[in-house]
Amino acid sequence: MDKSIIETVGALSSLKNVLITGHSGPDGDSIGSALALASFLRRLGARVTVCQSDAIPRELTFLGISGIKTPERPCLEGRDGIIFLECFIPERSGFAFTKEELGSLEVFNIDHHPDNRNYGDYNIADSEVSSVAEIIYQFFVLRRLPLLKSEAAALLTGIVTDTGRFSQKNTTPECLEIASKLMRFGADISKIYNQIYGSQKPARIKLLAETLGTIEILKGSVACMHTDRKMLERCGAVYNDTKDFINYARDLDGVEAACYIREGEDQKIHINFRSLGKNILPFAKKFGGGGHKLASGVTVSGDYDKLRETITRDFASYVRAGK
Repeated sequence: MDKSIIETVGALSSLKNVLITGHSGPDGDSIGSALALASFLRRLGARVTVCQSDAIPRELTFLGISGIKTPERPCLEGRDGIIFLECFIPERSGFAFTKEELGSLEVFNIDHHPDNRNYGDYNIADSEVSSVAEIIYQFFVLRRLPLLKSEAAALLTGIVTDTGRFSQKNTTPECLEIASKLMRFGADISKIYNQIYGSQKPARIKLLAETLGTIEILKGSVACMHTDRKMLERCGAVYNDTKDFINYARDLDGVEAACYIREGEDQKIHINFRSLGKNILPFAKKFGGGGHKLASGVTVSGDYDKLRETITRDFASYVRAGK
């Protein structure tokens, strides 16, 4: 087992009062991993609070999220540790912690993105695994703790969602083996699939239809599409309904990469990039974003129409450079 996991679990075992937070715009991996890790630490005797800066998507509520708080600013008083999940820097959590605040705590940084800054007192940054859920599973193995059904379901949710339902290149033999073991601990993969992907709201389907109508193919093989606030309002949809829309553009025959631009409720512009082969992470980093080589994103501010035009054009040129 990786040395960083052994050291991290050893340090976690001594915590008495800990805060767990994942990245803003939470997804199945950040929520599933946080819930499983919180349960793991409580079984070791710690007091645990899970905080997110954004609301939890409706499709993840089946995991039992009533204990997750969404404060404007988490209280750090009395805590001895803070754990960041899937945050390449602390600010990715959406919370503005000061250096002095973090300096008074043991900081744990657990991630699977290649651009992680290793900012913690304890760092696990393994870009070879499918998800943070895969890392948290190893915590239970190390402590020889049989997983509860709820823990197994939370971790399997993380793996299923971060591998694109076992369809992406990060679907490794190891993650499939772990998924199999989680099912043996009681995780119901059919229930997970139906809760997340099989309960679509009519408003979301209407929004998807409008969004697909915006698709443009640039440079012959780069698909770009967008969703603005007016489209959301017309369809009676919300920002979270746009989750995974980019896959429709990426999956078009002959498309090498896709770009999806969304106008958020917070006056921010959220951009996702996907690729079948070209490393698109450097392009996202140019705008302060991050992620993986084939799946990355960025949040920016500015004039929506102007940014949409320039970023899609520049992204298409980046993807096709050297062709």
